[in-house]
Amino acid sequence: MIRYVSLAVALASILVALFAVRPHSTPGPYLRDFEAYWSAGATWNARADPYDRAIWHAERTVPGVDPARDELLPFVGPPPTLLLWSLLARLPYGVAAIVWSAALAIALLLLVRAAVAAGGRRNAPVVFLAALALAIAWGPVTSDLALGQLALPAFALASLVALVATSLPLIAAIASCVALAQPNASLGLVSLFDRRREALAIAIGALLAYALGALAAGPGWPLRYAAMLHAHAATERFDAIQFTPASIAFGFGASPALATTAGILVGLLAVAAAIGIALRVRDRFARFAAFSALAPFVAGFVHEHDLVVAYAAAAWCALRTNGAERVLSLIGALLVSVDWLGLAQRPTGLTQSALLALGACGAFVALGDNANARGTLAVAAAFAALFAAASSIALAHPAPIWPDALGAFHAPATASAAGVWLDEQRASGLLAPVPAWALLRSLPLAGCALLASAIYRRSSCCRTA
Repeated sequence: MIRYVSLAVALASILVALFAVRPHSTPGPYLRDFEAYWSAGATWNARADPYDRAIWHAERTVPGVDPARDELLPFVGPPPTLLLWSLLARLPYGVAAIVWSAALAIALLLLVRAAVAAGGRRNAPVVFLAALALAIAWGPVTSDLALGQLALPAFALASLVALVATSLPLIAAIASCVALAQPNASLGLVSLFDRRREALAIAIGALLAYALGALAAGPGWPLRYAAMLHAHAATERFDAIQFTPASIAFGFGASPALATTAGILVGLLAVAAAIGIALRVRDRFARFAAFSALAPFVAGFVHEHDLVVAYAAAAWCALRTNGAERVLSLIGALLVSVDWLGLAQRPTGLTQSALLALGACGAFVALGDNANARGTLAVAAAFAALFAAASSIALAHPAPIWPDALGAFHAPATASAAGVWLDEQRASGLLAPVPAWALLRSLPLAGCALLASAIYRRSSCCRTA
């Protein structure tokens, strides 16, 4: 009975959040990040460099973009993806965006299906619906869907690799090829390297990705791509839209050198934790989920939508944990599920964020067999207090949104794409070290750590094969 009541609460909260209390929309194109993908394909079709300022010539034609100022959105995807974006760029932007939205919806269903199967609930429609509700209420997933981000299909396919690499190595190889298109989303695949068949499937996928990249940009593309990534990493290293430990430390007031050192130390701790998980957790998908939850601590780029990598850990914990581990994982899941920085960027979305958090809580409870009503109520009460405090902080320290805060910005004529992006972030005010923003961004990272810890603790109590 508790499962059905919890699921009903989750579904009702999500429906009200998505259709009745939507925040004021911000100006801009439909699927903001897909703008860069489509424009990269159009630029490549025109035989220009999509990694340079030439991409702006395509972006300024996208409906919703303001062509009267420079609001270049750089393309940082790997060259193999240009083959896909080239095809979509042959369609008008509006049509291509609809096609890509359909692909994202399929990826969402695939991710949920993989998580449910890994949890041992293959034939339970109610459980699938609860896992889908958890995904829809999951802030990073809704951001992926709203922005048109590649992170969602990449992580869905990485999850598929973890699920079928042993039984279906060919499918796993193809899936890993696509997953590697978003390196942050595929970091969890490192957890499979100790098994011969899984490692071989991923290696074949990597070779296929290299071959596709060679078709698009020549055989030496990895070195050129790494140099481009390095330039953009330097641009965004301490940006407020980054959820890396180094950026958060800088936001709290650390010097660039100290913030960088703090980021390295936290990354080393995450690597040590991953080694402990690798030694202790036998369940293949659980280990992948835990590694993925730790990925934000070591990845060079972590935006809010990249936190989709923690969904697998949250779903696995919701399906498999009980007792103290379940309480721990519920706290972690709720911390990651909220777009905390978004509270400061979109104050009109506070009610929607609260309802989605309630939906995530209800869905998490509905996924479990053994309800812990007392623990759940205690977590819900504590989280409600945290959400209220965070909302107060967010309202007192509003954060700007790119490109709304650009004004009449125009970049220097000689600046590179990375240089233009740096100037845009500075002009928007997103490079300012604001402790309140840093505090908000630290909450989902704490949630990721709790989810990884819950998987480790669960495996310590009951080793699964």
